[in-house]
Amino acid sequence: MSLWRYKAVTTGGLTRKGELAADTASAARASLRRIGLTVLDVRPVARERLAPSSSLATSCHGLLRSRRRDAKAETLDALATLLASGVPLAEGLGTLAGSRSKQSALRRMLLHLGDAVRSGTPLADAFEQQPAWFDPAEVAVVRAGQARGELAHALRSLADRHTRAGELAGKLASALAYPAIVAVAGIAVVIFLALGPLPRLVGILEQANVEPPALTSGVIAMGEALAKWWAIVLAGLISILLLVAWAIRSISSNDRGWPDPMRHVVPQALRGMALARLARELQSMTRLGVPLTEALRAASKTFNGPIAASLKVNLERAASRVEAGERLADALDDPHWFADDMRRLVEAGEAAGELPDLLERLADRLERRAKRLTDRLAGLIEPAAIIMLAAIIGVVVLSAILPLLKLREVL
Repeated sequence: MSLWRYKAVTTGGLTRKGELAADTASAARASLRRIGLTVLDVRPVARERLAPSSSLATSCHGLLRSRRRDAKAETLDALATLLASGVPLAEGLGTLAGSRSKQSALRRMLLHLGDAVRSGTPLADAFEQQPAWFDPAEVAVVRAGQARGELAHALRSLADRHTRAGELAGKLASALAYPAIVAVAGIAVVIFLALGPLPRLVGILEQANVEPPALTSGVIAMGEALAKWWAIVLAGLISILLLVAWAIRSISSNDRGWPDPMRHVVPQALRGMALARLARELQSMTRLGVPLTEALRAASKTFNGPIAASLKVNLERAASRVEAGERLADALDDPHWFADDMRRLVEAGEAAGELPDLLERLADRLERRAKRLTDRLAGLIEPAAIIMLAAIIGVVVLSAILPLLKLREVL
């Protein structure tokens, strides 16, 4: 689907210019005529696909959605505010598109949504045509919100969900980024010394027929190897990470789930973040009237990473069991993901007929727990990174001081 710039005249004689998404110029003209415009000119703006269907693009949709989380939260919240103020949906989408950069992917997505809504397509179906922006759970929430006449509330709940998820993910990413930065800085220092000052000192010792210290020679060899073979080392590390991710995902997505030894590899903070997101999504959908089995299946499609792939299998299995007549608390029977206290709370919510309220409280509790675990992890990582940096600096300093001591003995 390409982007087209048009010039048209309204029934009142006013000239109107803008952009819309369509497959061909004829389709663009037909879409404009359906909303009562007389088309004067239609020209292509960008010949790019708005919803690519290749297998590579499909595999990247989850990554794109996670990278666009903050932009989506802001956009959905702004659209909900406009709708609550009485602004029509199509006009609100156009207003938001007009405030974005002309070359941004967000603007193109909003233009596509606006054109679809003006042509009579429900917003949920328009969302479904943008898998790189919206997951199945978001589509289900919007569809239920439209059916109940609570679209603004549904959009605001999605915005809140993305904001909460972004805060936890950002905190965890910051905690994990610190040791990575320290490691890169240490490697850079080793390479710099190994290619510059240390070889000169060793050369002076060799001219004086003095054997250089073993530590200094080792640091030089390591630095030279990293400088010479850095591309191969980086490619090897990436290959190992990809292989591990593929193996974990293959194991976790089969019917048997993860072997017990591998279940303990997943950090508890990551499991808590995934469960908090699950509870929040189920709460949003069930409160808006989405059937529980449909909510479980929609939520399962949002967990595609190697960490949460086994959770996806559990949710799909739970949806089938609930459809067969079992209670949700009984269907969530994997102790790796669903602890006894969590299942007991779900059971109490089902018995009292207050499952959405209980899921909301459960989501709040899981988010607080994930935040505590993330803070604890950050508290452990920071001193460990400092110790690692101190060790690197100590080795580097010794490798520079030892040749100087040898030179002092010679002189």
